[in-house]
Amino acid sequence: MRGTIVVGAGMSGLVRARELQRQGEDVALLESSDRVGGLVRSREKDRFLLELGPNTVRPTAELWSLVEELGLREQTLLADPRLPRYVSWNGTLHALPMSPAGLLRTRLLSAGGKLRLLAEPFARKGSDPEETVHSFFSRRVGSEVADHFVEPFIGGIFAGSSRSLAVSAAFPTLDRWEKDHGSLFRGVLAHLRARRTGGPRPPRGLLSFREGLQTLPEAIASGLGRSLELSTPVQTLSPRPAGGWTVAIPGGSREARRVVLATPAWETARLLEPFAPEAARALRDIPHPFLAVVHLSWRDRDLDRPLQGFGHLTVPDRERRVLGAVWSSSLFAGRAPSGQTLVTAFLGGERDKEASELTDEEIRMIASREVGQALGAHGEPEMILLTRYSRSIPQYVAGHAARIETLSRTEARFPGLALIGNYRGGISVGDVVRGAVLPKARADVSS
Repeated sequence: MRGTIVVGAGMSGLVRARELQRQGEDVALLESSDRVGGLVRSREKDRFLLELGPNTVRPTAELWSLVEELGLREQTLLADPRLPRYVSWNGTLHALPMSPAGLLRTRLLSAGGKLRLLAEPFARKGSDPEETVHSFFSRRVGSEVADHFVEPFIGGIFAGSSRSLAVSAAFPTLDRWEKDHGSLFRGVLAHLRARRTGGPRPPRGLLSFREGLQTLPEAIASGLGRSLELSTPVQTLSPRPAGGWTVAIPGGSREARRVVLATPAWETARLLEPFAPEAARALRDIPHPFLAVVHLSWRDRDLDRPLQGFGHLTVPDRERRVLGAVWSSSLFAGRAPSGQTLVTAFLGGERDKEASELTDEEIRMIASREVGQALGAHGEPEMILLTRYSRSIPQYVAGHAARIETLSRTEARFPGLALIGNYRGGISVGDVVRGAVLPKARADVSS
């Protein structure tokens, strides 16, 4: 009987398997596909370097520690944190304010909207445990900020809508700042004071690697050796009467004292259904909307000016379906051939569920038109690649806390079972790594 079987070689499973192996655990990592990394996937095509999933990661303490332990520091790329971000509104790109002076000058807010933002410390506290992100920000900083800043951000980061995400689940830090300090401004100040007294911090900026983000999962996988078994789907999982677990795979079964399910929510639900149907229901109730990722390229001379910035997000209206776009070749060198610009656009998400019914050509036309208009591009772009995800980023909508509590009760009822993934504890790569690091190691990093 093995010590632990980890199911799923996305970032969660890779990090947890590595942690266990370093502690001397007899661990096996089973992955149904022929590659590691899950949604973290880089691809070279026509001399472009494309990110099919996350485009960048924020170097949290746990993630940066992992990068250094794997010897990847020399391969890292850090985007300049001063690069501007833009919001597309009424056909114009507006730079997001990065300073008090920028906030005073921005046209994204009216004079009344700016005054309402300054009144944040005096806003009333909320009482609804399932309050949406949009309601939270409208109450604290005004509806203009919620509409012109928050909603585009949620569309671009979560592929979601601020009108459906629960703030306590999606942004627990903000929820805690309000509860503990009575104000987001005061919460930020307290956070900054705490950071000044802490230990070494990871570098600023957004992180990638010279050969793309897939460098990270592949580096973890290379250290696992024979513990990693690709093309090994798990058919069923069942608790043993005498303790431990039986994992059925094609051609046989494995036994282990402990099992970690690091699979997507819907696959975890399938494995739990025979013995924990309430946990399976909780996982199936987490929405995962359709998302299209479109890589487009214009010749540099077809743009009014070279792109300098992180990218742009879109204030939703009836005329625009693109959630936003990352200006990939502006962020990192080596993403596009000389003389070409690479942009990664996103369509679909929670606020445009009908996008799943569009053909590839319709998606290409929408992305080309809307992104081209936002950038002031001339002529048609070349579509380098279109990637469709029928189920993408988990949405932390109302009831999410109760669903996660159901999972915790299931783990308590079945000793040796652990459930990890981006549906729990945050959707970013940094959040996923933090959730997969074992508690003691997590405390050591934070100290």
